[in-house]
Amino acid sequence: MTSTPEIEKPVSTPQEGVVKEIPETPEIPTNLQEQGVVARPTQMTTPVADDTGKTLIQTPATQTVTITIPSSQQQLADWSKGSPSNSLTWFAFFWLRMIKKALHYGWRIITKGGQINAGAV
Repeated sequence: MTSTPEIEKPVSTPQEGVVKEIPETPEIPTNLQEQGVVARPTQMTTPVADDTGKTLIQTPATQTVTITIPSSQQQLADWSKGSPSNSLTWFAFFWLRMIKKALHYGWRIITKGGQINAGAV
């Protein structure tokens, strides 16, 4: 049995022109700046209003998302083991996925009986 010698990889130096991270604002080449090209901010800083001064767009406050599960979690788990051609199987998969998303995002979960269920699955 023979062993093969290990080949050392050459130390790579960063190539010129390769961007390692994306800058916050784009850099404009000098030839374009000479022609009048300027960077514009992409975020809106002033509120959008109609002709009468009424604000059209408002940032939503922190939302509390609540989902209501149509049946018990055990029943959904049983339904999800059905035939792939059965729509009830897909219905159960959907709700089990919604429960997992609710737990991940911290949403409130209300079961069929109206009880708040904060950490089951």
